[in-house]
Amino acid sequence: MAMNSKKLSSRANAYLGIVTLVVILAVVGLTSEMFFHRRLDLTEGKQFTLSKASLNTIRSLPDLVTIKVVMSKDLPTQFLQIRTHVVDLLREFEAQANGKISLVFEDPGESETKRQSATSLGIQEVQLQEQSSEGLQIKKGFFGLAMTYGDKKEVIPVLQNLESFEYDLVVKLKKLTGSVKTIGIFEGGQGAKLTMTLPGPQPKTTSGFDENFPTLKEEAEKLYKLEKLDPLNGPIPETIDLLLVAAPSRVTDAEKFRIDQFLMKGKSVMFLSPGVDMSLGMGINGTASHNGYEDLLAHYGLSVKKNVVLEDRNFQFVRFGNSFFPSPYPYWITVQGDGLSSSSPITSKLGNISLPWASSIEIDTTRKDSAKVEVLAQTTKGSWEEANNFFLLPRDLKEYLPVNQHVQPLAVLKSGKFTSFYENRPLPAMDSSGAQRIDSAGILRRSEKESRILIIGNALFATDFYVGYTNAVANLHLVLNSFDQLALDPDLITIRSREISNSPILEARKARKIPILLLNLLAAPLLLLAGGIVIGIRRKKKEAMA
Repeated sequence: MAMNSKKLSSRANAYLGIVTLVVILAVVGLTSEMFFHRRLDLTEGKQFTLSKASLNTIRSLPDLVTIKVVMSKDLPTQFLQIRTHVVDLLREFEAQANGKISLVFEDPGESETKRQSATSLGIQEVQLQEQSSEGLQIKKGFFGLAMTYGDKKEVIPVLQNLESFEYDLVVKLKKLTGSVKTIGIFEGGQGAKLTMTLPGPQPKTTSGFDENFPTLKEEAEKLYKLEKLDPLNGPIPETIDLLLVAAPSRVTDAEKFRIDQFLMKGKSVMFLSPGVDMSLGMGINGTASHNGYEDLLAHYGLSVKKNVVLEDRNFQFVRFGNSFFPSPYPYWITVQGDGLSSSSPITSKLGNISLPWASSIEIDTTRKDSAKVEVLAQTTKGSWEEANNFFLLPRDLKEYLPVNQHVQPLAVLKSGKFTSFYENRPLPAMDSSGAQRIDSAGILRRSEKESRILIIGNALFATDFYVGYTNAVANLHLVLNSFDQLALDPDLITIRSREISNSPILEARKARKIPILLLNLLAAPLLLLAGGIVIGIRRKKKEAMA
């Protein structure tokens, strides 16, 4: 009888140990959620851990920001994952803000007043589809948020992109509470803007930054103010934080002088600078570019060659004309892997970029200066170039004749203190308009502080025409990352380039699917059971010793 009593006591103690362990885990999880909002992030790349840029932005908020989340409760099943992620991330923002973020959640339901209030904030009521046993159902609901700071407001009308949600939040917080950086767009004066005639049944001609880069413009304006500077009459305003030279076909001596003096002030300039001008209206034709600032770049130790680079393997397949099958086209090259700098935040997270009819960049290694040169993108050692005579039509791979194959830089960043192009040269006599004489007083012969020059030997890669045709969205990220690095907060790049990925059990692992699924289902109960058994054995040993 005593033995049975001991057995019952041991079992009771084992069960009690298991229950105690479950309660402890539940309390720890609940406490973490209620007071700290912390999650154990075991995803690849720490997809759900707040980035450095987010933390810096949140902790430096000058005053209270109210985030009103308007979210209908009756959402279709496919929105549940998004909803969980959104709520968790917002809770973490609130927890890290030291009282500077106030979260308000509201479900408009059937209240007409609340629905109108949400609409007046700029949050859209959308139609949502859900597949159920009764067939396809259409529901209306709200799934957006509005941030208010004093009398200023920023809105995400519909929350639908998990990959960019953290970035969108940080960008809107920066716009809401801080000063907006300004990017000057220089595309050349009358007749000098980048012009493309797009192929098709009804050929369309696009000219200038707005027409060729509308998506890039839209994305950049989420965070930056864009200001046109054509032509460059007078000094570039002090309010410009970064100058984008957007592939002008011709630059005057006076405009070249203004670019040089902007750099001497310790500012940054990004050049989209093709070495070959492309014409796509009647066939595919290319002519060497002569834009007038080649000598300026050469003075800084960088030159865009008048060539087109080809790759022997990393290229796009392109469907031309009425052809049914896509053809290999080594003139449209893909840069990936070791071709993208892993040490630069501009390129380290991109994965790959795609460049059409790109020109290589020559780096003057004989220059003895303290400037730092970083090759951001380069070809493989299997690439070669065509110069002078360009035969750009697609053809069988066997017809290409690779010669002098070697690695070639395609995007280069140079940082340091530069001497002016006009240190030992006469100044232009007149400004770009020809009406105002350039005053030699106050001319800077050397840069006051560190300046940065970024050159990409191509411009078409970021146009809507090319990005739309190839779906090379990373091309836009290359430019936007460069803006962040040169004008704002380099840490933003780590958010912009982050991808939220799923990790399904691959078909190649079919034989391992069942064990993996069983492990996922049984791991937690088995751990708890093992903990209970260990506790029970220890208690038995203590009783035996007693």
